[in-house]
Amino acid sequence: MKIGMNLLLWTDAPNFRDHADLLRRIKQWGFDGVEFPVAPMNASDVRHFAGLCDELGLGRSTILALDAAAADPASPDRALRQAAVEQIGQALELTKTLGGSLLSGPMFQGLVRFSGQAPTPEEWGHAVETIRKAGEHAAELGIRIALEPLNRFEMYIVNTMADAVRFVQDVGLANVGLLADTHHSNIEEPNTAESWEAAAQHIFHVHISENHRGIPGSGHAIPPEVFRTLRKIGYDDWLTIEAFGQSVPGLMSRLHLWRPYITDDEQAARQGLEFIRKQLQAVRQHF
Repeated sequence: MKIGMNLLLWTDAPNFRDHADLLRRIKQWGFDGVEFPVAPMNASDVRHFAGLCDELGLGRSTILALDAAAADPASPDRALRQAAVEQIGQALELTKTLGGSLLSGPMFQGLVRFSGQAPTPEEWGHAVETIRKAGEHAAELGIRIALEPLNRFEMYIVNTMADAVRFVQDVGLANVGLLADTHHSNIEEPNTAESWEAAAQHIFHVHISENHRGIPGSGHAIPPEVFRTLRKIGYDDWLTIEAFGQSVPGLMSRLHLWRPYITDDEQAARQGLEFIRKQLQAVRQHF
């Protein structure tokens, strides 16, 4: 398995001038790749980042979330659904330019929107149809989409891995699967490892994220069973750290990060990397 680092610990808008040296440090710390929040990036920066990643030997993936006010796959408003297709399409094109082959994120619906009730069959159908269109575009580019179920406080369309499996089965495309995230599974699943095993054939990507969004290994959301299950199901792709500190003000309000669980971003990344390495070593010994 490869260990990646999500750039959201430092920025929600990567640009080459300010963040090229960050990628060099991430490589020096020992990571195999980086994950870019791709929506705000411009094509020129993406091309420069692609060249730098090639030079450094860093793999790359991308992540996208949609603002429900501008784009929403599940909306009854056809214009918002079409905007979602277009925004996902733009992210796919940038992912291709970056040299990545995976776009992930909670693209079942636009975020920061709740109806006050469970999803309706109509909303579900809208979302499935929208993601199918995006997935067909992704297939033409040779890119996989990994959809991320979020907890009930951040999304209402899809919260559990079982519902997410049902969703991608309804989409019915081989290149549309799931992103499994320890933070959200810790909230929604009776047992994270068991829920992931049941969804095994659809898991394309994994986020390692603590219950409090801090340093991996400093909370209770990432039990050893998760790593053993991933080995058992034959998963051999990215384990990407998703952690958040106080460096990105826009994320603090969106994710309700009022307390600083991370005070040193570099320490958090390096400590998280070491935690995952130890877990993988234990798995190798176990098997």
